[in-house]
Amino acid sequence: MRTGGPFTCAAALLLVPALAGAAGELQRAREAAALGSEARAFDLAADGLKQAPADRELFLYAVELLPENSPARAKTISAAAAARLAKDAADYPGYLGACKALRVLSKAPEALANCKKALELEPTAYPVYRELGLTYAAAGNPRKAAETLSQGVEISSASCQAHYYLARVLEKRGDAARAAASYRRALACAKPDQSLDAGYYRALSKAGLKRTAAGKAPAAGRLPAPASPARKQLAAACLAKFREEFLKDNLGMALQQSDACLKYSPADPDLASERAPLMVRLGRYEDGVKEYERAAGLLPAKSQAAALLRVKAAETWQKLGKQENALAQYRLALTAYPQDMNALKGLAAALEARSDFDGAVEVYGEILKLEPGNARARARREELRASALSDPQILEELKVREALDKNKAALQPEDIKLFRGLKAAELSGAVDYLKERLPSARGFSVRRDSPEGVKVLLTGAGYKAYVFHSSRDAVKFFESEKVGMREIFQLRTEAGEPVFDKAGRLTQEGEELWRKAVPGKKTWLLPYDLVPDSAQAKASKEAQARVDAALQKGYQEISEPEYLWLLTATTCTDDIMMNDPVNMQMVLDGANRRYLMCFSDQAPCSTKENIVLPSYIVGYRENKHFVPGTSSHSGFFGSGPKKYHYCENGKVWDGTPGGAGVKIGP
Repeated sequence: MRTGGPFTCAAALLLVPALAGAAGELQRAREAAALGSEARAFDLAADGLKQAPADRELFLYAVELLPENSPARAKTISAAAAARLAKDAADYPGYLGACKALRVLSKAPEALANCKKALELEPTAYPVYRELGLTYAAAGNPRKAAETLSQGVEISSASCQAHYYLARVLEKRGDAARAAASYRRALACAKPDQSLDAGYYRALSKAGLKRTAAGKAPAAGRLPAPASPARKQLAAACLAKFREEFLKDNLGMALQQSDACLKYSPADPDLASERAPLMVRLGRYEDGVKEYERAAGLLPAKSQAAALLRVKAAETWQKLGKQENALAQYRLALTAYPQDMNALKGLAAALEARSDFDGAVEVYGEILKLEPGNARARARREELRASALSDPQILEELKVREALDKNKAALQPEDIKLFRGLKAAELSGAVDYLKERLPSARGFSVRRDSPEGVKVLLTGAGYKAYVFHSSRDAVKFFESEKVGMREIFQLRTEAGEPVFDKAGRLTQEGEELWRKAVPGKKTWLLPYDLVPDSAQAKASKEAQARVDAALQKGYQEISEPEYLWLLTATTCTDDIMMNDPVNMQMVLDGANRRYLMCFSDQAPCSTKENIVLPSYIVGYRENKHFVPGTSSHSGFFGSGPKKYHYCENGKVWDGTPGGAGVKIGP
């Protein structure tokens, strides 16, 4: 077969100007970025891609420069990424471009899937760690974002870009000290480099360092001149008058008096710290929190008193709904006094509120270093660790505890329920409970090494024994409380949950009630007692109203085990299920979650994509667990067209064979 020839040469000659033009656009894009015009730089790079769509370097640079707030430009990258993947399904830049575009389009779960695919194909390229880390941050997991970007720094430690993006995420997380350190490293890397890219990141890092340095400490200024004895006497008399008015609850007069006192002693930390709660009581929260921060700045930076004021400032910021400011103040409090327990507890709670569970686990670890006997911190740390486990990790945990067959390969909804009950019993002291009652029993616990030392875990057999004996002890307890035997097994918690199941065993809610019960104090409901009109009861009533409204729109309720199975069967995430076009609903009814699915193809809630899901649930209820996507149809000429999983490759499909299903997203 002949190769080359006039046609090949002509094609090559046509390609040379295109490549040269692309290189010119790349240079112009770098020049625009160095001048601070990222959007203009991206547009230049995108123009270059029109001439040379296969240019790998130009495409990766366009992905890097894509502005985070420009959906229109994201669609340009999405189209370019799709074209690359159509030519080569193993092209990691294509997946990276899809990841960045989906993130900008506020589709973080699908973006993560594409970034992870890029990492699988190329685990040594820094841009993969950059986009994966930033996508974790966009998905609300700043802890994972920082870890991923730190890995990127490890593989590209000489890159000022790597240090800059790590600093950026740390700054957003409220960790100003570590962010400033990373900004300095970025500047150090960029200093000897005279390239346009280095100049771009040098400018960004200087701005970041200025922000984080400003947040760490008040600007240094000239110390005030020593006050004269007469001025000190006037200041002391003014402060006494201010305190007198405050104690009398004359808040307006107290504020006027404190304003007068500022003229005599503007740098008095006591005056500032006492003005702050006055302003908060008057509803001037913004002014009050600034006074707390000013008072802390007037005290020695490393002092318990400064830490106390920082904690007060953080608590006030939380009332204002500004979690980032609160996090920064909690961290500053710990810088002032690392042993401040209120700062540690506040920081842990604030991180939990932001769903930064990994960060909260870390802080609970610091609490336990100071208070090894803090049972609540230990239990909460373990609960957060357990809640963050993936299905394979839960499966492994159950196997370690000898609660499942070692050959079992897939986790079922009932296994998840078993793990939750077993873990709750373990955290409540089930191992020690069994040792007291059955000291010679074997097989009820296993020992496992961990970074914190040897852990004693409850086994599956131990959990069964615990439920059996705790149920018997609970019956004896209720008998001692003069509850009749016929009523004991009909008892409910104050939230209306059954204390015993139909087999006469304690439920998880019943076990918690029994464990916390105090003789002589009734904390349960008899069969004829009404559920108190509590906040939980109100929430339950509101939840039922939402369920009723959904039912009228064509929804039907499915059980939690059915929903958990559906996630496994479709390989979808919660975010995909609860958003357009699937549009399932989750209603929190007290401590329980209720799930609703659109069941009618004639209802307003139906879409082409979500109406295939009821067939999954119908099949599950009939013990027909076939899942589309697990096989292909066979024909006379080999395998037929592939049937996709409902969620596959970060996209949603309607189940149509042959890849003709409707895709959601670019």
